[in-house]
Amino acid sequence: SKIEGNIMKNIAIIGGDLSGVSCAYFLDKFSGANSKKFNIDLIEKDLEFANDKFGKFQYGQEIYDNGWHNSINEQGVLFYLMIELGLHRYLIQSGLTKKVFYTNEGIKYLPDKMLYGYPLDKKEILLSDIFTFKEKLSVLYNMHNTLEDENVEKLTVEEFFKANINEHIYIKLIEPLLTSHYGSDVSKQNMVSLMPELSFLTIQKEDINKILEDMYNRRVIDNITVGREYRLKFTLKSFIETLESNFSGKVFLEFNRDVEKIEKKGEKYLVYSNGSIYQYDYLILTLNQKNFLPWFSQDETIKDFFENMAYVSNIVLTFVYRRDELHINREIGEIIFPKEESEYLTKLEYISNKWIDVKMSGIQIVRAYINRQEAVKKLLKKTDKEIQNIIEEEIRTVHGYVGKPERCYVSKVEDNYRIGCEKYNKKIDVLSNYLAKEYPNLYIIGKSKKATNLENTILEAKETAKEILESIK
Repeated sequence: SKIEGNIMKNIAIIGGDLSGVSCAYFLDKFSGANSKKFNIDLIEKDLEFANDKFGKFQYGQEIYDNGWHNSINEQGVLFYLMIELGLHRYLIQSGLTKKVFYTNEGIKYLPDKMLYGYPLDKKEILLSDIFTFKEKLSVLYNMHNTLEDENVEKLTVEEFFKANINEHIYIKLIEPLLTSHYGSDVSKQNMVSLMPELSFLTIQKEDINKILEDMYNRRVIDNITVGREYRLKFTLKSFIETLESNFSGKVFLEFNRDVEKIEKKGEKYLVYSNGSIYQYDYLILTLNQKNFLPWFSQDETIKDFFENMAYVSNIVLTFVYRRDELHINREIGEIIFPKEESEYLTKLEYISNKWIDVKMSGIQIVRAYINRQEAVKKLLKKTDKEIQNIIEEEIRTVHGYVGKPERCYVSKVEDNYRIGCEKYNKKIDVLSNYLAKEYPNLYIIGKSKKATNLENTILEAKETAKEILESIK
């Protein structure tokens, strides 16, 4: 290993996906400001970064993503990182498209003024055609309750919203929107871990209506229905390569390196890799827990935590149609499917309506998301071709005539991210304290602890880098 006296510290990041590469980038960048001396070994078992995660395909001269990574929120940490890297000129702003609901009676439009799927204006709800007349009467009488006697920290998302608003609004409007946004049914997840700002403000016992109006006006990042999105002119795989190209000489890329085991030796860590042993002061694990658990086979506390954690799996299909094989309303960007309205689909996203450069290419790109876990479980057992046939049939139900797609890409990720229930929140605190005591300077981030989106993955990598730098004397 690269040790120069006692001054130089050595850091290993094991796992070269977005989380690992971002963490290396922030460690490298922040260290320049305070001249901390260390080396970073970024260890990846494949021959390139993020090999399994970021699919892409070429059509004509253009390259497109065929997975989840289709847009970036304005104002988020990822957006500012793009600007910092000089990539803003490759960001394309989305068109002003609408999200709509699919129902048996046809397409229903969403109220405009919404936040977290939460309606901010009673009048809009009453004008909306999502609800029946009886439900609208019910909404009038029972929109906002108070949370005075509730402990928000213990509430699930479903309990939180039902304590605040009419149940019909949750079932018909909020739940489908949140499910499509977070990539799974989040009803049973813990409110505080999923929507920290909203729950924190509510804990302060302020008027919920006032809180939401304020957040709406400030265009909070977690706002899931308002504000422009941006798309990279190239894929997120290329973004990771751009991060890598910004590394200084402190970062050593170790591709094609299999880690057999890690071992704690005093205050340092030994990493056994490709027949050699390397010694490190800091260790950051960003890979899936299934890959690192064998290294902790003697540690019952770590094994118990990760083996008993509930995870979410996801399937996304990217269809490419010739323009005349699929006719869609030009103002619709997404169709969201409430629970009872479809067997498999959670959301259809019309890429060609959102991004003008795709529209001009003579093709329609449609992404079909399957996020409800019971539907995902059924489909994971099937072949890609069987999945494609099933989802094509559901798309025909929505559209009527649909021609055969020119191409179809099926992206499946099992155990994509953890479920943050109240039990998880209690256990993660216990685990964090245990790791700090038994494994100082060891960090587990990314796939095995990450929240539900790219923003949070990058934010977590940034915070971890800051914490490590503050601890280096």
